[in-house]
Amino acid sequence: MSQIADAISYLKRSLDLARSKELRPYVIIPLIFNIVVFGGLYWASGSWISGWIAASTADWAFTGFWSFLNGALEFMLDAAIILVWILLLALFASIFSIGVQLIAAPFMGFLAEKVDFQVTGHPMPEESIPAMIVRTFKRELRKTWYWLWRALLVLFVVGVIYFIPVINIFASAIWFLWSGWLLGMQYIDFGADNRQVPFEVMLQRLQKKRWLVLTFGAVVMGLTMIPLVNLFIMPVAVIAGTLIWVEQLSDSEQGTVNS
Repeated sequence: MSQIADAISYLKRSLDLARSKELRPYVIIPLIFNIVVFGGLYWASGSWISGWIAASTADWAFTGFWSFLNGALEFMLDAAIILVWILLLALFASIFSIGVQLIAAPFMGFLAEKVDFQVTGHPMPEESIPAMIVRTFKRELRKTWYWLWRALLVLFVVGVIYFIPVINIFASAIWFLWSGWLLGMQYIDFGADNRQVPFEVMLQRLQKKRWLVLTFGAVVMGLTMIPLVNLFIMPVAVIAGTLIWVEQLSDSEQGTVNS
């Protein structure tokens, strides 16, 4: 229970840190960029579809005895256009979060470095750019292999359970918890990667705090499912993941530092 409470506490602290003067630029710059891209695509798509509906129905009108229905027809067409805007908002807010993570990934690495240094006071290890590129590429390959075959195995288990009466109610919960673990690992790994901690060592330390990692990832997973909130949660999750690594999972020298 203490690990679960810690996960919630770290997310609350991260909200405060995200608004701090030191971290604000690393949060606001990618956020503004993402909102501008999101808003532009949303407005362009909604305007095009609304214009198409208006042009396609311009000649729609009842005549003669049924002309009294024209008011209701106009109301229905206006309601259809409003519904299009609402559905587009939900669709873009859900799908666009994937693009947000890809676009903002470099900024998130810098954000994690800033949080680490602010909490520990220790500079990042020195490393040349070519060495960093090779190291991070190898790490991403290792990380992909870690989750890929396990995800297929979990998917198989969930698929089998789904067809078993009564037990099938746990299928969605299993997949949600597994996704939460992966998400927690992903955000915590920003801090570990900046300190050049090997992936296997990072995993060993995560396993010592399973409920902390799982709760953290599951809460973030739930927040990413809320339209628009998923555009703001990523930098907060990066800050929380870095704090968890520094204060709970790193070596004893850094782990004793508390902000």
